[in-house]
Amino acid sequence: MALLPALIAQLTSLKTASRLCVGYSGGIDSHCLLHALVELSLREALPPIIALHVNHGLHEDASAWATHCAAVASDLGVEFHERFASVDVGASPEAQARDARYTVFESFLDAGDVLLLGHHLDDQVETVLFRLIRGAGPSGLAGIPEKRSLGIGSLVRLFLGITRSQIEEYAVSHELDYLNDSSNDDTRYDRNFLRHDVLPLIESRWPGYRSGFARSAALSGELAASDSIQNQTEFTRFGGPYLPIEMCDTKGLHRALYGWLKELNAPLPEFAALEEFARQCRQAEGDKLPELRVGLYLLQRWRQGIHLYPSNIDRDFDISCEVGDALSGTWGSIAWQEADTGLPAGIPIKVRAPRPGEAVPLLKRPRRSIGQWLQEAGVPPYLRGCYPLVQAGDEIISIPDVGLTSACSNLNLCKGGLVPVWMPPKITFPN
Repeated sequence: MALLPALIAQLTSLKTASRLCVGYSGGIDSHCLLHALVELSLREALPPIIALHVNHGLHEDASAWATHCAAVASDLGVEFHERFASVDVGASPEAQARDARYTVFESFLDAGDVLLLGHHLDDQVETVLFRLIRGAGPSGLAGIPEKRSLGIGSLVRLFLGITRSQIEEYAVSHELDYLNDSSNDDTRYDRNFLRHDVLPLIESRWPGYRSGFARSAALSGELAASDSIQNQTEFTRFGGPYLPIEMCDTKGLHRALYGWLKELNAPLPEFAALEEFARQCRQAEGDKLPELRVGLYLLQRWRQGIHLYPSNIDRDFDISCEVGDALSGTWGSIAWQEADTGLPAGIPIKVRAPRPGEAVPLLKRPRRSIGQWLQEAGVPPYLRGCYPLVQAGDEIISIPDVGLTSACSNLNLCKGGLVPVWMPPKITFPN
């Protein structure tokens, strides 16, 4: 069945929860979700599963529904909780009930809890179409989010890629006894009218319409992300822009990246490529550094940020000059400043790129590889291959902004002498 693979694909996020709290109305969607989770728990170690039923008291069968849900939860061997929500009778009872229900959900969740709801692909289509009719912008047309925070917990919808027919198939195959609210057939309600009268007509003409709506929702989410991610750009001490991953919902990382690149006025990659890069970033471990080309630039995850840098950096330069000479190239630029202990101006030197395996001792420091010195200094990996080294004769005498090496003991260091300062390649985009 499609439901179990949908859950299995998200095992990592499920297993890290304190509790899995299913918003359980007793209807087919939440019943199948609860049942599928219990089935999965027989195969995989999962956190405790809770069935949370909200009684609005609006329907004459509300008490009977709660009794039914409690019985189903008992049969499945999961903990059951009933909570009551107060709803004023008046205009927009659907909206009031929804708001009251989410208030209950939020108050129930503890830190680390995940609330799971049974919204599916058809719900997403109905939501997008309904909001389109009402004139919603990108944020509204992004539809139902797959994941968001809720109080001190979080909310996750595992079935947004699953259709209503797939859920019905699961219910039939497992002979599930679910509730059927007759009000769901009342086309006086706008959503029911779309579900029963409008969407079947659309499907008769365009059978694959669901994927198109889902795609539009994703693209609208990207545009909405460009607003929500504004002013979140940070910079390394070398001036390179990066997006802290903590600013983003990891499941929506591709959308945050799209908005960030749009904010920078940077080239925008294909959506599918950005999705794949985001997936790699989420799964990256250890020293893995996922990359994605964006025009003449590269995106790379390092530590807790996504970094953007030029792809045309010269990593094989070797320039003869003198101490005090200003230099520049695609690798950056070298300037000089006075220091308490520095190099005498005018001595012949080379400024060159690092070579594999090189190691030097800094003044009064042990011998370590160039890569280790640069890592200790917080230089991002993408800059280490173009980081200029200063050489006199056959000896490296300075790693700019890191320190002079022990080889300088053979030179006439002097008070007020010069030390090199490196500026990495700048990243600018047209306005």
